[in-house]
Amino acid sequence: MGKLHFAEQFAASLLCEHPSAEGFACEQCKPCHLRKAGNHPDLLHVQPAEAGKMIQVDQIRQLLQACNLTANYSGYQVIILQPAEAMNNNAANSLLKLLEEPPAKTAFLLVSHQPMALPATVRSRCQRIDFNRAAHDTMRQWLQTAAPAQSDVDLLLKLTQYAPLSAHALITGEGFAKRQQLWQSLAQLLLEKADPVQIAMQWDKLEAKNVLGWIQSWTMDFIRFRITSQVQWIVNQDFRDSIQRLATQIPLADLFKLLEQQQAAFSLLQGSSNVKSQGVLENLAIAWQRASQVTRRAST
Repeated sequence: MGKLHFAEQFAASLLCEHPSAEGFACEQCKPCHLRKAGNHPDLLHVQPAEAGKMIQVDQIRQLLQACNLTANYSGYQVIILQPAEAMNNNAANSLLKLLEEPPAKTAFLLVSHQPMALPATVRSRCQRIDFNRAAHDTMRQWLQTAAPAQSDVDLLLKLTQYAPLSAHALITGEGFAKRQQLWQSLAQLLLEKADPVQIAMQWDKLEAKNVLGWIQSWTMDFIRFRITSQVQWIVNQDFRDSIQRLATQIPLADLFKLLEQQQAAFSLLQGSSNVKSQGVLENLAIAWQRASQVTRRAST
């Protein structure tokens, strides 16, 4: 939705020596040059060490030390922390001390995709700015211009819950190809043409949280089709025919159980940095194959 982009532009304005009347950075002063080069000493980024991991308490402790230092220039010291919900409990509690008594001319910009996942004590000490979706036609026109030619922009917007920047990243990065690879492996599981342990190893290389997100989306499509028998409710329209065929491989009650297991797995991985993602994915892959075997045994 552009939250991080907004935070970066806001930080640029605070650090600039000659911002415009509208608040935009001049892009010409020394602080602006340092920021664009990625080495402005008063701009600090706090994020997980690896994608999908948690922000650790040691990272916040280092931030505490940095905030005790005087800014190198006469402006603000700015901290961009994202995604804020990735902080573990100890990290959030340590940050709370800074939010309660922030140093002078220090701005904390917490970017969150799931603000309600943050502790209430942290949320209560922040000014919340919500980012709403643009009009559908506006998003569609922008994505048609920004995405590669022949891209199915309506599908991309549906797959990303109408977040245009995510849609653009999905089609211009490796996300779309990884999604295709993941779908093929899930189909192999349902047809009992693959070993769940080997499949889980493949999934773990694709980043566990992304895997869970896509599989949840497909599970919900299976459920929608089983309940309605209508293909127009399927979100992943590029897999429509396969979803129609494979949805019948698993009883509806088991699909709901799989969805609950996936949601629990996502919460488990998000809430702890000590959980081995491959083990979580193995349990999920085994559950999928067992669920499809129920229908096969019943039909023989």
